[in-house]
Amino acid sequence: MAKPEKPLRGVIFDYGNTLIWLGPARRSTRTDYADIVARPGAERLERFLLARGVLDGQGATGAGGRGADGASGDGTGFVERYLEIRERNRAQAEESGKEITARESLIAALDAGGMAAPSEEIMKLAVAESFGPEIEAIEALPGAGETLEILRKCGTKVALLSNCTDGAYVATVIRRLGWDGYFHPFVVSADIGVRKPLPGAFQPVLESWALAPEEIAMVGDSLYHDVAGAERLGLQTIHFTAIENPGDPAHRSAIHPQFAVSSHAELQQLFARLLA
Repeated sequence: MAKPEKPLRGVIFDYGNTLIWLGPARRSTRTDYADIVARPGAERLERFLLARGVLDGQGATGAGGRGADGASGDGTGFVERYLEIRERNRAQAEESGKEITARESLIAALDAGGMAAPSEEIMKLAVAESFGPEIEAIEALPGAGETLEILRKCGTKVALLSNCTDGAYVATVIRRLGWDGYFHPFVVSADIGVRKPLPGAFQPVLESWALAPEEIAMVGDSLYHDVAGAERLGLQTIHFTAIENPGDPAHRSAIHPQFAVSSHAELQQLFARLLA
């Protein structure tokens, strides 16, 4: 495709399967990795809540039936309830475009079990525990750090825009990878209440940058969330296809990105053209 008339001056990155992944040995069939990390996260959350006295054992997995090793029981208690509520809220948020946070799902799971929410400090720690297995599994996609550094050296504005149920979790991963100085602004749907592809999800970035829409590119793995959302606002669109997004097949006939790349090496080559 022909190079746009105006040079690129700002890049918005999606997070999952665009900058990070779970590595080649742990391929997920979902963009939120729930098929791999949701249950370990819920089990770790349960152990934390038991230790803090938020759960009394009767509300825990297996109605108190835990082994000496702390393993979950028969799956009839808190873990199953929390996972069910998280999945229901995920589907609702996807349909409405209004984010439902991990904190809200935790409160709902406790309430459904007849338990009161703990202090705000304990809530923050509990949510962080629930994301622990995911944080530990995440790796930078090959070349992602190099891409960010190339843009920094070019003086290109860089933002992060992620659909995620907890902003602190994303921030923790970004710090662990050494990327916390790259993104201005840093936007997560849990913090603003709106998910891509709604225009409101993009507004914090567009309002922060005094740039024309055609001077900004959105890079992401989702045709529906990233490409279509950016296209409606007149942004350049770059579909990142290193890891196939399971939702893309339903949208391929209707959503057509300006550019597509299958690796950060290809993305860097594209930026060399668009930034010139």
